[in-house]
Amino acid sequence: MSEIARLRFKSLSKPKESGKLLLLDDGTIQVQPSEALRDEMARLEEVALSRAYVFGTRLGIGLIIAGGLAVGIGWLVGRIFGKLGYTLSAPRPLSEVTLTRDEGGGVHLILHGANRLQKIQMNWNGDEVLREEADQFVAKFNELRQAPI
Repeated sequence: MSEIARLRFKSLSKPKESGKLLLLDDGTIQVQPSEALRDEMARLEEVALSRAYVFGTRLGIGLIIAGGLAVGIGWLVGRIFGKLGYTLSAPRPLSEVTLTRDEGGGVHLILHGANRLQKIQMNWNGDEVLREEADQFVAKFNELRQAPI
C-alpha cells in the first residue's frame, strides 16, 4: 500500500493531539494519530464505558434477572468497544468513510469504530489544517470514492 494523499491535523487547544489522514492506493483511508491523541481517545472511551457500567448496575438492582443480563452485555460491549484506541489506525474502505469540508475550511471525518455499531467523528477547524493540503486531500478522496476499485 502506498500513500496517494496526506492531510495533517493538529488541535489548537491541545497541540500535542495531532496526526495525519492518509488516502492509500488500495482504496482505503487511514488515521495516524499522535500518542497524545490516541491516549485522549482511550481516556474518553474509559469515561464512556464507566458511565455505561453505572447505568447497567442501577438497572440490575431493580431487575435482578435483567440486571445479570445487562452486566453480561456490558462486559461484552466493553470487550468489543475496548479496542477503539488500537483500531483507530486500521485502514477502512473509502465506501464506509464520510469526509467533508465546511465553508470555513474545516474538515469532518466520520468512520466506523471497532465494529459497525460505533461511529467515530473527528473534526478539524480550518485553522487546524493546511488549506492547500486539505483541498488536495478532499479532492483526491472524492475522486477515488467515485472511481471503481
